[in-house]
Amino acid sequence: MQKQLAIVILTKNNPKLLETCLNSIASHTITTSYKIYICDTGSDETVLNINMNTARKLFDTHSCKMFLLDEYNFGQNNNEMIMAHVNEEWVLLCNDDIELKTNCVDAMYDWAVSHEHVGSVGCRLTFPDGAIQHAGQIAYKDSTGLLQCSHRGYGESSTYVYYGTEKVVGNTAALMLTNRQTFTDLGGFDEMFEECWEDIQLNMRYIIEGYDNWYLDHVYATHRESSTRKQDSPALLKLRIDYTYKLKPWFDNLLFDQQQKILNIRS
Repeated sequence: MQKQLAIVILTKNNPKLLETCLNSIASHTITTSYKIYICDTGSDETVLNINMNTARKLFDTHSCKMFLLDEYNFGQNNNEMIMAHVNEEWVLLCNDDIELKTNCVDAMYDWAVSHEHVGSVGCRLTFPDGAIQHAGQIAYKDSTGLLQCSHRGYGESSTYVYYGTEKVVGNTAALMLTNRQTFTDLGGFDEMFEECWEDIQLNMRYIIEGYDNWYLDHVYATHRESSTRKQDSPALLKLRIDYTYKLKPWFDNLLFDQQQKILNIRS
C-alpha cells in the first residue's frame, strides 16, 4: 500500500522521549499507512545508535528513515524535510515529547482526507498531570487593541467542557497534520522565528488563503512540554522577541479584511 502520510519528528539527545513517542505511534495508529522521518539536529553518537536501534525494533527500513541536520531551527528543519525529502500527500508534524494516548493519527488523517480546503488538523494535548496544554489556538485583540494569541483551555482540568470538532484559528505544530502541497505552496514556515509563533502564523496564513484549521477534541495525546518557563530564561526572552518584533508587526501589516478573517474565528 502506498503511504500517504509522513510523520516528521525533530529530536536531539532525547532517546527515552523519542522511544515513548515512536512506541505510541506504533501502538495507536491502526488504519493509516505512514512513513516516519526522524530528523536529528545534533545528538551524541551514542544517542544516534540508540535511536536507530529503537526505530529498527518498531519499524521496517521502508517505514522509518533517519536524517541528520546541522542545527536546530524548528521552521527551517521542518521546511527542509517537507520540501526536500517528503513525498507523501499529508504530513504530521510531531514533537519527540508527544505520547499518543488514543488513535490521534487515524482520526486526524481521516478528517483531513474527507474534507476540502483543510489547512491544519490538531487534537487535544495535555500535560503529564492531565491539565490541558492545547485545545486549539485562539487569537483576539484585547481592550487596548493589542493582538493576543494563546492555546485554548491552557492549564484547565482534562474534564473541561467538551469542545467537539470545530474550526479554530490554528493548531500547535507539536502535533499538527497538514497537506504537503498546501504547506509548500505557502512557502512553509516563516524561518524568521527563533523560538515560537511560526505555527500560529502559518495557520493564520492558511485562513487568509481560504483554508480551514480543524480541532478534534475526542482524541488526545500527552505533550511533555514544560508547563512553566522561568521568567529570565533565554527561551522566554526569544519568545517575547519573536512576538514583539516579528509576529505582531506581521499581523499589524495585514489588510483589515485579512485580520478580520482571522479574528472572526472566536472559539
